[in-house]
Amino acid sequence: MSRAFLICPEPVRRLTAGVGSRFLALARVLIAAGHRVTLAVPNDPAEAGLAEPGLELVQAEPSHLGRQADGHEWVLLHAHLGNHYLTQRDDLPVVVDLYDPFLVENMHYSRELGLAPYRTDHATWRLQMARGDLFLCSSEEQRLYYLGWLSALGRVNPLLLADDPELRTLIAELPFGTPEGDPPAPPVRAEVLPGVDEGALVLYFGGIYDWYDAEVVLAALPAVLDRAPRTVVVFVEHPHPELTPLAAAARARAEAERRGWLGSVVRFEAWRPFERRFELPQVCDLAVVTHHAGLETELSLRTRLVDLLWLGLPAVVTAGGTMARVVAAAGAGRVVPPADSGALAEAVLGLAGDPAARERAAKGARTWAAGRSWPRVAAPLLEFARAPWRDTNRARCADVAAGEVEIEEPLLRKIQRALRRERGGR
Repeated sequence: MSRAFLICPEPVRRLTAGVGSRFLALARVLIAAGHRVTLAVPNDPAEAGLAEPGLELVQAEPSHLGRQADGHEWVLLHAHLGNHYLTQRDDLPVVVDLYDPFLVENMHYSRELGLAPYRTDHATWRLQMARGDLFLCSSEEQRLYYLGWLSALGRVNPLLLADDPELRTLIAELPFGTPEGDPPAPPVRAEVLPGVDEGALVLYFGGIYDWYDAEVVLAALPAVLDRAPRTVVVFVEHPHPELTPLAAAARARAEAERRGWLGSVVRFEAWRPFERRFELPQVCDLAVVTHHAGLETELSLRTRLVDLLWLGLPAVVTAGGTMARVVAAAGAGRVVPPADSGALAEAVLGLAGDPAARERAAKGARTWAAGRSWPRVAAPLLEFARAPWRDTNRARCADVAAGEVEIEEPLLRKIQRALRRERGGR
């Protein structure tokens, strides 16, 4: 079995989200399969409160990441922290996790932050896609998008295609997984959401990022409240506000306050510790996950929906992206057009007022989630870990891809003759 060095760019603490929870889950899957894992994190490892056999948790030292990888057989990295490793050594097989298309996400912050993040993100993708040996993504949409990048960088080339026509050794889907076993027993609502009684209609949204559309939920609320006056919407505070601009969350809070809903109809709840991460959605009746139309939506997996469907929570989502398609195909809820508050209100009220429809949606959600545990979705990474490989053609073909365009006259004539033959000599 191998020894892996995982470079996680986000903190792993008791309040772990997104990338941190993904790397922790992958570390546990690798350990369960018999591999040894070092997880390098940007924060003090003591903040995680972890003591697990087979897992060594260390604080990443950017200027010494190459040295910290000594004694390991391969590396898994994601986002900017991994750049430090790649500039320090190039002798170990590297897996680049691209599940989070952060270059596209971060474009939403250009008004506040200018173009500097875009330049850094773009350079990061160029470096990592030029140097990785295996790439991970979350969906078929992402796979095709990243294959475009990899083609431009010379990583999709005739030498690789000859050996691997489907390119499975270059890029593989590894979405977010679900916990093994059944969901925990739901807590008592009054203990999780004090002041919200059992008869209220409670809608779970979760955290607000700039590509989500919380405003359409607030715009739909008057129509929902007219027929279900005790409705409550639950948003969740970001656990690491120092890492993410929160303009959309601030706008939603300000609008709720302007309407007199803040703290009653609209609640902003604290992010729960990892072991309690399901308690808020479990005391809600429906999930409402809305987003703006755009490239980020088409490429995102909406990982919160993976958890929510595993819990069996019926969902109302806006169209676009992988999980909206899943909700529709699995019968796990309703899909409405983006930015349509009227359709959103009708979908919420329709599900809320139809217990049989909610039960069908819950069953569809649980059926879809069955068999998507972390050990199953992580199969491509486990295969790599058993015998890590390197793409021996990458340097040669990257040089070709970076060259200037030259078409020799004899080659140009061959192309023209071939085109004439295709056209029947015309």
